[in-house]
Amino acid sequence: MKSVRFAILHHGYIEGDQAWSLALPVTGDINEKHPTTKWVRNPSFSVLIDHPDVGYILYDTGSTPGDEKERRPADARRLLPIFAQRDEFLDAQLSKIGITPSDISLVIVSHMHSDHCGGLLFFSNTKAGRKIYVGKKEFEFGLVETHRSCTESNLAYIKEDFEFPGLSFNLVEEDETITSGVDIIQLEGHTPCILGLVLKLNSGCYIFPSDAVYSAANYGPPMRFPGYIYDTLGYVRSVKRLHSLQESLHAKIIFPHDPIQYEDLKRAPFFYD
Repeated sequence: MKSVRFAILHHGYIEGDQAWSLALPVTGDINEKHPTTKWVRNPSFSVLIDHPDVGYILYDTGSTPGDEKERRPADARRLLPIFAQRDEFLDAQLSKIGITPSDISLVIVSHMHSDHCGGLLFFSNTKAGRKIYVGKKEFEFGLVETHRSCTESNLAYIKEDFEFPGLSFNLVEEDETITSGVDIIQLEGHTPCILGLVLKLNSGCYIFPSDAVYSAANYGPPMRFPGYIYDTLGYVRSVKRLHSLQESLHAKIIFPHDPIQYEDLKRAPFFYD
């Protein structure tokens, strides 16, 4: 019998000072008062789920063409530049599976930062574009951040991402089972609401926390804060919850921007099942 399976869609890399993802990675002391910062390259990807009853479900979308150039604000391009070739954006990655955005049944967006939702552009006036799941608190917060000023820009949110034509958003207010073997959980900290993903395959359980926890270095033990964070106490609660879930489900956690773990992951067209 066919079961749930998933593929990793590669969307290039985001570079930046390591302090964005790991607070105080290098600290000065009496002997080294001016330590050198570390510039790192972190992966970006989305998850394509093949479900026997629902069809294709997409978790996150990656960036959209232009994000590696002029679409993002100047500060974002300077501090956290994106490096992606045209064949690393969503539509080209889906073609490796032999499908298009029109073949997707629904989209789950972990949060509305541009490197996770920019690819919604490809779903304008599609079936999945009318069924996009995103956290209500997250969506409301992003709207305020992007629409309260006509002159200010935001490092992570882009106004256009909330205004792509032909899209409808289903605003999630609590944990939810999307379909058998596919659950979304609300996680705090990085933003007001990250939608994490829990997948139950024949081979075992996988948890995708998205940016609620960037990497194994953040997850611990010991837990370490990222430099970019909305709510430190919410972050602590999310890490504790993920540790509990991982233990109870005997799950493997796949982090969103962990360059070490990512090297061991197989990418589309390969499917984990």
